[in-house]
Amino acid sequence: MNDELYDDIAIEKAIQGAFGLKLDIQDVVARQVPTSFTSTATIFRSSPNNLYIFIQSQSKMLLADVRKMVRAMNIDAEGFVPPHGDKEYFKRIGEEKFKSIFPGKHIMSDDDTRYYQTLAPYSPALVRVERVKGEIRGFHYESKTWRKVKDYSFSKITL
Repeated sequence: MNDELYDDIAIEKAIQGAFGLKLDIQDVVARQVPTSFTSTATIFRSSPNNLYIFIQSQSKMLLADVRKMVRAMNIDAEGFVPPHGDKEYFKRIGEEKFKSIFPGKHIMSDDDTRYYQTLAPYSPALVRVERVKGEIRGFHYESKTWRKVKDYSFSKITL
């Protein structure tokens, strides 16, 4: 039980350091859910209507990797929290990557850089959850498939 409390405090500090957010973990839904060979996710509730996924990895991850993991976990993401509270992080990285590949081309709209935004480094990752579709899945190393870890349903209600 004390190890879980220490894990929660460590996650809160890691979130505050990496994302500049002060979140209080009220309830942990699932701990250390494997999401790849080198990453794990912790799903927690910070208030009655906010559910988050915190993904840590031993290797580098991109926003595209995190999106794929969240979908495979049977979860719909509401948003991806940018590092250090920089709201333009993904957009800026996408524009930089676009301009490095197409130096003479002008960016006409966000549609031009949408793919390149997914190439932004994103480790650790913090995802706001919109919906959990009845079960949470985890990556199974030996079979290389996604299997059910826990039955759980959640849907964010906005007023």
